[in-house]
Amino acid sequence: MTYRNHEGYPDPTSGRAINGVRWEELQQLREKEHNLKRGQQVILYVKSQSEESSDRGRIKKSEKVRKSYWIVELYRHCVLLKDEKGFCTAPSYIQLQSLMRGGD
Repeated sequence: MTYRNHEGYPDPTSGRAINGVRWEELQQLREKEHNLKRGQQVILYVKSQSEESSDRGRIKKSEKVRKSYWIVELYRHCVLLKDEKGFCTAPSYIQLQSLMRGGD
């Protein structure tokens, strides 16, 4: 649905501005609700897999590694995170809390 001005004509510029303000208000509400901020750095414990060759073949090792991410945006059910290489991931709020504590 497009925004219309007081004379009833479509006004896309005002509509985009009003939607931008609504989006910003939603972001601030979610920041307050989940105690997270856009641009905040979070340290997550993620599983890193590596392979080693041995006498019996290849062995896969899995270990937890500390990795830093920055919060880009907060959505209704998940958080958009970006690492230093630009890789993005979007865990749910529950998964994010678990990864911050070091859980699976």
